[in-house]
Amino acid sequence: MTAPTDPNEDQPLRPLLARIWRDYLSHHRGALFLSMLCAALAGGLSALTLKLLEPAINGLFLQQNAPMKLWGFIDIAPGQALVVIPLTIVAVAVVWTLSSLGQAALVNRLGHGIVGDIQVRLFGAMIRADLARLRSQHSGAFVSSVLFDANLVREAFTNGVVNYTQHSLTLLFVILSMVFIDWRLTLIVLLGVPLISLVMRRFSRRTKKATTGAMRETETLSTALMENLDGVRLIKIENREAAEEARVGEVVARRQRHVIKSADSRAFAGPFSNLVAMIVVAAVMAYAGWRAQAGDMSVGAFAAFIGLLMAAGQSLRQVTNLQTVMTEGLTAARRLFAALDIEPEIREAADA
Repeated sequence: MTAPTDPNEDQPLRPLLARIWRDYLSHHRGALFLSMLCAALAGGLSALTLKLLEPAINGLFLQQNAPMKLWGFIDIAPGQALVVIPLTIVAVAVVWTLSSLGQAALVNRLGHGIVGDIQVRLFGAMIRADLARLRSQHSGAFVSSVLFDANLVREAFTNGVVNYTQHSLTLLFVILSMVFIDWRLTLIVLLGVPLISLVMRRFSRRTKKATTGAMRETETLSTALMENLDGVRLIKIENREAAEEARVGEVVARRQRHVIKSADSRAFAGPFSNLVAMIVVAAVMAYAGWRAQAGDMSVGAFAAFIGLLMAAGQSLRQVTNLQTVMTEGLTAARRLFAALDIEPEIREAADA
């Protein structure tokens, strides 16, 4: 059972997101919020760990007997850096690991629970549909929605939402840490944001188009497979094995083209973002070297800033890739809801 509307049709985003929340995510709000909390904690701890590079390098190698501060507010007595800093790194790593494990476990349960909800509702919509509509649509299209589209929605609104939260907050915490070290260098970094936004928008449009084509061809493939299995006796009687194999091969080839385009959009977004990030790194290193020559930046501060910048680039690549995942999920959700909204035209009378 497929939707009667064109899945490419631009439907309002806000009502779509509100429905996803109302019908599915709100039923698992406890697990969702707890997983997002774990993701936020993991993102913040990643930035805090990198911020430790500044006192670690200065305290362990350059100013071993000088007092210092961790994160700007924890005092370390002279000569204690060799003990305090490694123990702090281990403690932060343990909490980060526990947060990441909790996030992964919660997301797995949340995601598969949502897939189950979608599949049950789709089956209910199919079984209550009019016979005329059921006979007009091949069951392969319905199977495609239950298996393929539902998993795209799961990937977007569980892994996608939680990981988007984690990497967005990591990016925020990293930028704040960079501002704390040197706000002028941070301004140079932020000059690359408009270019990254342009890359994200371009690949998001390409992903939406490719995903729609892949879902359409998945329907066709499911239909072709089920038709051949249902009519295998007739195919053998008429010696049509080679012809049917060629027909299915054409469908697979068309589907593969769309799947590859979607995968390329997801894969290419990261390297393009990385190219912009590397250009920013080059500018930062040039400016930081100039400031270091004037004695305005320590080796530890520079190392911490570069580490934070690398982490920001990695999180930015993840956010860029997740943008394409969200686009796929929204496209699939539009198709699923169009199928769920079909009401039977023939109903029993209320007094029957």
